[in-house]
Amino acid sequence: MTSVPTLHDGEQIVYFQAGGDWCYLWTPETFKAGTPVPVLIHHHGAGGYVRDGGADWFEVDQKVGYLKAIMQATGCAVASSHACGDHWGNACSTQANGALYEALLASGHMDAARVGLLGGGLGGVLVWNTVLGPLAAKVKAAAVLQAVASLEDIIRDRKFKAPLLKAFSLPADLDDDAAMAAVAAQDPLPRLQRLPVGTSLPRTAIYHGGQDNNVLPQANAVALADALRRAGADVTLELFPEADHFVLEMGQPIQDRLAAFFGDAL
Repeated sequence: MTSVPTLHDGEQIVYFQAGGDWCYLWTPETFKAGTPVPVLIHHHGAGGYVRDGGADWFEVDQKVGYLKAIMQATGCAVASSHACGDHWGNACSTQANGALYEALLASGHMDAARVGLLGGGLGGVLVWNTVLGPLAAKVKAAAVLQAVASLEDIIRDRKFKAPLLKAFSLPADLDDDAAMAAVAAQDPLPRLQRLPVGTSLPRTAIYHGGQDNNVLPQANAVALADALRRAGADVTLELFPEADHFVLEMGQPIQDRLAAFFGDAL
């Protein structure tokens, strides 16, 4: 695992590898080298990437604005891993995310008591597989937007079954029952539904379009909120009645919510 590069005071973006995947760390203007800061680990959606010198979220001003608003509200740094690309929460992505966390921890720049997660689309699966896996009991706050929580729902709905199966190196013509069995170990929703009351879970915000036909709200956002609450987590669920899948494109309303949530929770 490559270590986080040497940092200086102030804002900077550095790129490095952890677990074989490219990662970045973006520090706020208030950053002081040698003083640990909270860190928000971001999980990209379909088609997203982190590579040497760039990341897909840095190419969209609105998305950069979301991250900046969270940084300003919390004083946090933002980090992300390529996490094996279009991963759908597979084992490769979860391991890569864990390697990013370990690299940040080893660097001494991260306040391990103030770690947040943010994910959208298929990145939501990685958020919860990380919470259930390498970062169990280590995440203080998590927010998901238009995000997948149930791989079973994606398979049954069929619209994105093929790319999901590709991420798991499964044949595209695999029948639904066999596909669900093959990905069960990485399907977060049923695992969350089995958690005992009192399990350490992050404070959570869920933002989802009520008219989302890509990631169905009842089977994902609503079911996720119910599962987390049954286990005792503090959950805010907001469904936007007229919004479709692109909650991320709502702009200022989402920026304000993310800044307020992480500003209070992280």
